[in-house]
Amino acid sequence: MAIHLEDRWFRQPHDAAHRVRTRHYGKAPRHRAHFIGTGGTRNSKSFRSRRDAERWLVTTEGAHFLDGEA
Repeated sequence: MAIHLEDRWFRQPHDAAHRVRTRHYGKAPRHRAHFIGTGGTRNSKSFRSRRDAERWLVTTEGAHFLDGEA
């Protein structure tokens, strides 16, 4: 299962040492958590705080693991 937490307001280009604002800066929920299950299904959800996104990932990943999808 692939797990990822994305900051939608900033990105860091491969050739730069600093972060750059994206077009979502200040508009959309800042963090997006997503994972790809073993069946290839993609689950994602957006959050205002990183802590809430991490908490959702842990809870959802655990539920999928217990269901036998992991």
